[in-house]
Amino acid sequence: MNLPFLWALVFLFSATVSVVLSFHVKTSSRHKASWKRSTQIFANRNNQVSRPPDDTSVASRIDEATPFLQQVGRSYTDMDAWEKDIDKLHELLHLTRYHHSTIKKRIFNLPIIERTNDRHNHEDEESLEKYKHEYPFGPTYVRPIAVGQSIDLRQFIDINSTEEWLPSLQVLTTLFLLSSCVPISLFTQTVVGGNDTLDLLLRLGLVYLSPDDNINNDGELVVPVVHLFPLQIPQLPGTRDRLDLVKDMVFMTDLHPNVLSVTTIPSGSDCPEEGAVMYIGPDSLALVHHLHASFLGYLNNGNTDSSVFRVLDVCCGSGVQALAALGMLDVLRKSGHELAAVDVEAVAVDVNQRALRFTEFNARLNRMKVTTVQSDLLADDAMVSIEELVGRGESKKFDILLANPPFIPTPNLVSDDAALSLRETNSIATNSQSYGLFSSGGVSGEDCLCAIIQMAPRVLRSDGGLMAIVSEFMNPPLRDLDEQKCMLLTKVEQWWGSHDVAASGVLFTNEHPLESQVYAQRRALTDDHGVISLWLNHLERYQIEHVSPGLLFVQYQNKCGNPNNAPGCNIDYRLVPKTNNGSVWTPHNFNAVEYTMRILDDLYQS
Repeated sequence: MNLPFLWALVFLFSATVSVVLSFHVKTSSRHKASWKRSTQIFANRNNQVSRPPDDTSVASRIDEATPFLQQVGRSYTDMDAWEKDIDKLHELLHLTRYHHSTIKKRIFNLPIIERTNDRHNHEDEESLEKYKHEYPFGPTYVRPIAVGQSIDLRQFIDINSTEEWLPSLQVLTTLFLLSSCVPISLFTQTVVGGNDTLDLLLRLGLVYLSPDDNINNDGELVVPVVHLFPLQIPQLPGTRDRLDLVKDMVFMTDLHPNVLSVTTIPSGSDCPEEGAVMYIGPDSLALVHHLHASFLGYLNNGNTDSSVFRVLDVCCGSGVQALAALGMLDVLRKSGHELAAVDVEAVAVDVNQRALRFTEFNARLNRMKVTTVQSDLLADDAMVSIEELVGRGESKKFDILLANPPFIPTPNLVSDDAALSLRETNSIATNSQSYGLFSSGGVSGEDCLCAIIQMAPRVLRSDGGLMAIVSEFMNPPLRDLDEQKCMLLTKVEQWWGSHDVAASGVLFTNEHPLESQVYAQRRALTDDHGVISLWLNHLERYQIEHVSPGLLFVQYQNKCGNPNNAPGCNIDYRLVPKTNNGSVWTPHNFNAVEYTMRILDDLYQS
């Protein structure tokens, strides 16, 4: 499934939808297209549109997949057996080279960095220019196939390849990234381990078997019910080039919205309704990218004094932020950084029990340890469960807090029931499931953002603790030379509150934020003027005139006992310049990462 295979896929799809998105497609446009597609899928399901005989998409089988979706992470009563099976999956993915760089090069024929072990080449070690082909760290350029599309692997797969792992990688990529079914006979003939591997995936609940509707069928189909997203943490800028300074990781998430078509997993006979666990999207990777580039600068400025480095991931979803941070620390250990002698602890918090199960799965899959805590950030006692676990003393506080909270300012009528139940609303029942737990930030979009910023000073170390959040921001600064302080910055400072230790931060947003008219059209997911008006009226009611994706970094400044650091919180802002590579969240935009890295280095040294 190299370049000829990719072009064959495009040809098979009749040029209507390509498997690989152009690197230069705007993130927001991609989201709009995906959600509009999922809305159409939902309508098709309600109208019971029949499936074409050669359709191999999982999207067209979601109704029959529902019982299997409910059981993901629930099928084991013996924890030892569960851990052993995840360990077997880890070995399978390693044997088949299910790594982002391999998939990027051998499946989609995209450029990668060819590394060497030359330790004497110190030229420009801290520049991101030589790392530009590392972005993105995962295959956000791939989208699953939609209803009515098909992939017939039998026409392309090279079963007799001299590289024994390659056919297995082709099959696993088709299943877990492209969300296409695979004939059972082809799976057992091709994938390493054959029937034993199929039994493993069935036990773990990652796939199920379905009759093949094709008139030329040869039995059953293997149908995936999750994504397995490969993430590769490369060496950190400022470290020497070495082949082994890479951490290959894999994350299990729920299916992309254009496959799943709803934001909740329906209840079953013994399973309550749960929110879907967010796929790894541009916002997820944006925080990983920008933290990764500046992480060494943070650590090298007096932030490794304690014997334990503690990471807190709030609104954790799949656990990607906490685990990626642990991956960065692992890469640093390999480079000989002083953190090699420091223990690491990670805690992941989410209101969604399904997200915590996925996080625990991903921690085991990546051979890491994470403690999970179920907590509703919007409840009055939100801090109780966290403080009971981590303690209230300074020695138990966190070095870094990471968060990718739900942030869409959602009208009640387009939030799903699970999301509404957590917003303490008296609204009537919803008529849409477009936005759920991982996306709806309440009517203002700031419910969880406010709660996290209020929490941060209570859980972070006062001597250099760092908060890093990726979110959309309402009414961001519009130009570099605002004479009057932007109201958003004032709100952030007020949410942080007054404390005995000084804190400084930087808000990064796009140079050109979206106007409310454009934002309403994109979030409406339809061309229906009534729905667009609903969104526009909602934004006007909450005085939202502009919206921008962005990143917020805030750090306690008492790490050096500097008497010039006055108590309180001061937030500055920077408008990230738009380039040909896109904006602040664009997954391949290393220019934006390079820009924020320079600003954050100054923050960490202040």
